[in-house]
Order: sequence, then C-alpha cells, then structure tokens
Amino acid sequence: MAIIKTTMSIFTNIRKFNPGWKFITLITVMLPILLSLSFWQYQRGLEKSKLESFINNQQTKPPTEFISLEYASPSQWYRPFFMQGKFSKKTVLVDNAIYEGVRGFSVYQEFLSNNGLSLLVSKGWSNSFDSSKKTLDQNYLLQGVFRPIEKAFTIDNSIYEREESDLEMQSFDIDSINLKWNTNFPAVVFELDEFSLDGFSRIWQPVYLSANRHFGYAIQWLGLSLVALAGFIFAGFRKND
Repeated sequence: MAIIKTTMSIFTNIRKFNPGWKFITLITVMLPILLSLSFWQYQRGLEKSKLESFINNQQTKPPTEFISLEYASPSQWYRPFFMQGKFSKKTVLVDNAIYEGVRGFSVYQEFLSNNGLSLLVSKGWSNSFDSSKKTLDQNYLLQGVFRPIEKAFTIDNSIYEREESDLEMQSFDIDSINLKWNTNFPAVVFELDEFSLDGFSRIWQPVYLSANRHFGYAIQWLGLSLVALAGFIFAGFRKND
C-alpha cells in the first residue's frame, strides 16, 4: 500500500513539472555546451598528463651529443642534447611576444654545428633587438632540447625583411623561412636551457597549462551543468506552486 501511495505521489509531482518553453529551450542549449566543455577539458587533461610523463621521462636521460637530424625526431623531443658550432647572421624575430607585460621579440638564430648541420636555435625573449645582439665569430657549446614548433593563429603573417639576414614575422613559420632564405631547416627548434649564457630571457615552457588545471576546469564546467540542471528542475516545479 505504501509503495502504491509513493508511486502515485511521484506521478502527481511529475505532472506538476512544467517549466515552460523558455526554460526548456535554455536548458536544451546550455546543458550540451557545458557538458561538452567539461569533456573537452577532461580530454585535454589526459593529453597533457601523457605529455608531462613523456617530458619527465625524457629529461631524466643523460645529455647526448647532437650528430644527426634523426635526433630531432619526435621520439627525441625534450631530451637533453649538446652541440658545438657557430652562429650565423641569419636571425628570425617573432613579434608581439609578451613577457611580464612588456612587448618584445622571440629570437631565433641559425646555428651551424661542427658536423655540418644547420638549424634554428631559440635564444629566448628580448624587448628589443639589433645586430649588436647577435652571437657571432665564436665556437660555442650549446645545451638544450629539441621541441616542436608552436604555431599561433595570426590574420597576417607577412615577413618583414629588416636586412638581408634578419626576418621579422608575427608567428614562427618554418616553411616561410625556408622559402625566403632558400634553406632546409628541420621543422623543430633547439631550445637553449636556462643555464646557457648564449641567449636572452627564457620564457618558453614545455607545458603552459598542467593536466591538473585542465581536470580542475573540467570539474568546474561539470559543476555548472549540474547547477543549470538543478535550476531548471526547481523552476519547473516552482512555477506551478
């Protein structure tokens, strides 16, 4: 008997639920968006977690001398390398690089290794740049890691040629650089380590937003979706009280 009364009470309350078409439309639009954002952040968290594990594993390996472009392959990214050689005059300046609220340049310079290979080295950030800041005419021992090229979205990535050996652009584009200089740089960057004396301010990080931050955002979006659903249910019953 109690079960029957409880069942009838539930059906009676369900019949009272009538939030109206406005609330139905709102929750129909909002809920999928909030849940999608939560799932997307969760997926990003899984990707970052995998990347962080890979980077940590790579950085525990001993430094290795760079002698072949095979060492610049994805399986070798973030592993410590060292190389000897000289810098050439060819320099790439990526504009609109912001560091501590100041606009400047991310500076890349061609490095000619003693084994005959040439590649672009990321020397860090500088608030200004001229030819006097170039590293030239010396034999250097560089230490750092190979990393993938990070492409930023830009409406116009035209190349401005300051002088024959200097290119300025809004976003680092290795294909445009190779085309302009008729070079064959590999599609990677050698990032100097923070202890190197041959560069400027180091602002690059292998991971800018940790996996835990993404998981935290996923929980926030999920929480908002639950709040929206609870508000929808509350509004549906309250309207008919």
